[in-house]
Amino acid sequence: MRFTLVGAGAVGALWGLKLLEAGHQVHFVTRKEESQITLGFEHQKPQTFSANRPSLVEDSDCLVVCVKAFQVIDAISAVKSHLHPDTPVVLMHNGMGTANEVLQALTNNPLVLATTSHGALKLSPSVLRHTGIGETRLGGANATGEQCDFLAEVFNHALPNAYWEQEIQTALWQKLAVNCMINPITALRQCQNGELLSDGLQGQLNTLSEEIARVMQAEGLITAPSEVLKRALQVAKATAKNHSSMNRDVHFKRHSEIEFITGYLISRAESHDIAVPENRALYQAIKNLEQSYDDA
Repeated sequence: MRFTLVGAGAVGALWGLKLLEAGHQVHFVTRKEESQITLGFEHQKPQTFSANRPSLVEDSDCLVVCVKAFQVIDAISAVKSHLHPDTPVVLMHNGMGTANEVLQALTNNPLVLATTSHGALKLSPSVLRHTGIGETRLGGANATGEQCDFLAEVFNHALPNAYWEQEIQTALWQKLAVNCMINPITALRQCQNGELLSDGLQGQLNTLSEEIARVMQAEGLITAPSEVLKRALQVAKATAKNHSSMNRDVHFKRHSEIEFITGYLISRAESHDIAVPENRALYQAIKNLEQSYDDA
């Protein structure tokens, strides 16, 4: 297949390299004015990819959007005029809340939502480390997107394991719950994910999991605080030596995806009249940090 990946950060680079290894053609769209980019896994020969070529967007069999959630709409706007209306579009980012805007912007394209727990780290602009083996789940966001279940097999062949979900919202909420617990805490403490396993954080994690579970239940998902907590701790243990994406954003004084992670949880809590004070406190602490970058 002919893939265009929008975004050459850690996740975009990981999928670009893996799709290329699986025999697909891969083209990147980036924010820089460049006609090609070089990417490679550490200790391996780097690969050169075409970049920012409208004709290759037009010829694409699939567009995969791997930018941060707050960059999605601008990224879609940049390629929309070159995108064939039958081309499937896959959104793969942390957090929730972009799908409706994308559906309004792309009224004809099949839309697929994806979430991955693979870990990746850019050691330099062109060198990538695959830091954690995970899994990827995909599912349709509209009627035509629901007909794109073949993509699960394509993605699985490139980077196992990938699955098609008839109820993708469940997978997205489960990932959101984990992110709500791991990302803000590790960002504020500037620690690795494994620190969530320490005894000193258990009280806060219990409170967070109770709040998150209440919102998920109101959204129609069957879950319990103990399940939310268990899943977050499993991820923290599996990625103990990793830094969360929000940790890195705070470290480098960049804006994070907090609006689409904890912010999305809070917005859904408000719609159900559910109080989530612990999540609000974490949200505000991250927002205060981001405001300090702007004021500096």
